[in-house]
Amino acid sequence: MCRSLEQGGRRCPRCSPEGRRLSRAQARAAAAADGIRTFIGVTPYRPESAELMRLSSRPSYYDTDEWAEFDETIHAAAERHNLELVHEAPADGLWQGDTEPAGAYEVRAENFDDVKAWAAEIAGRYDQDSVMVGYYDESADGRVYSVAVGDAPTSAVLRTLRQAGLDGGRVTDGRLEIASPGAPLPAEAQRVLAARYGGVDVDRAHIEFVEKDDSHLAHTPIKAIQMLRQNYCDQHGIPPRQRIPHLTSADDIAAARVYEQGEHQPDHPKIQRSYRVFRQHVAQQWDMLTAAGYRFEPWHGETEQPYPNSAEMLSDLRDHKRLYYFRTEVSQDSEGALPPDHPMAKPVTVTMPDGSRRRMVANDVFRAVHDAIAHSEGHQFGPYGEKRAWWTHRSSLPSEARLALWNETRAQNAWTNAGPHMQTRSADGSVRVKRRGDVDYIPQVERPYAQQKCVLPPNAEAFI
Repeated sequence: MCRSLEQGGRRCPRCSPEGRRLSRAQARAAAAADGIRTFIGVTPYRPESAELMRLSSRPSYYDTDEWAEFDETIHAAAERHNLELVHEAPADGLWQGDTEPAGAYEVRAENFDDVKAWAAEIAGRYDQDSVMVGYYDESADGRVYSVAVGDAPTSAVLRTLRQAGLDGGRVTDGRLEIASPGAPLPAEAQRVLAARYGGVDVDRAHIEFVEKDDSHLAHTPIKAIQMLRQNYCDQHGIPPRQRIPHLTSADDIAAARVYEQGEHQPDHPKIQRSYRVFRQHVAQQWDMLTAAGYRFEPWHGETEQPYPNSAEMLSDLRDHKRLYYFRTEVSQDSEGALPPDHPMAKPVTVTMPDGSRRRMVANDVFRAVHDAIAHSEGHQFGPYGEKRAWWTHRSSLPSEARLALWNETRAQNAWTNAGPHMQTRSADGSVRVKRRGDVDYIPQVERPYAQQKCVLPPNAEAFI
């Protein structure tokens, strides 16, 4: 607020409603030179989340694994669709008298179609009917109404919306925002908002509600397992999950090279300690999932692998609470054979669905648990999905177990997808990962398995 206004004088032009609108318009015009800048409202929240949150020990939804995964996906999907996230903030979505946690985002793109494709993917993955996207345009028919609500409780803002006869909006950064794609808000509704919170800013905007792309529904995260994993972390004092770091193909090549050159050292004290803790937690996670009604069964089918793709595995896990795992003994005649002295060849004791206890090869237990606890977030079996699955599982283990997990997931997958057989040179002589169209490119299903070994990488903290 202007000093002169505080002292009873006139409002300076820059602080008047018209001045603020002009300032925002100028900022948008400057950003337009670099492409179109759009605003988006989206949520991963579904009715089942409210029920699951009652079982959570976390004080806020934004502290949960469900939100952490959503945050990672927002950034990953934006990158795939060539979008630059320029602003993001949590938001309280308000709809028909209820609230839902959401995200308020601004992205810069070359064209609006890229933004709509991104929105359709996110809506599909989180089974939302649609996602609101828009951009400010003085010639558009839509309008965005903005009211400063400060730190007013969400319940109070909802009451005001009801009094104004409005279905919904969102609160973010201390402001209530209401998007109207067509006709302006009724004058009485604007009067109620102004009477309660002061002036109402109005900006013209092009607004669309983008419907979900159903093709992404197959990889909707299984939120019940997210909650189980989160509560497991709380019970074992494991810190809250952080966003996955940005890992490039150069990082993949480095991890593959370290794994390939590393010596198999099952007797190294650091390796033995890490695998001991790792086996302990993997067995406990099996028991946790079994107690929740999930069943793990060895695969004896005619095909080599239990599932042709990650979507089929997720469907079985979601719809039947069942997961078939690939048995270690089947791979003993392949390049991925498990050496007898490998720490994962040791047995662990786990609980069966009938309550009995059974000794099993730790590697079998891990294969089942990893698919259930990590890939259940919708991460596919491809290179990037395997990275995210590694990071998801990593977030549910103590630091002592991370070296073992890195060997069993990140390192092996990096070698398969970025090892020597998948490397070539760019025009400048630098090494890069082969792409479709390159000479000797190997399709994913034909790439060799990595040798199973346990290595201690130099500067391990940079990898694990």
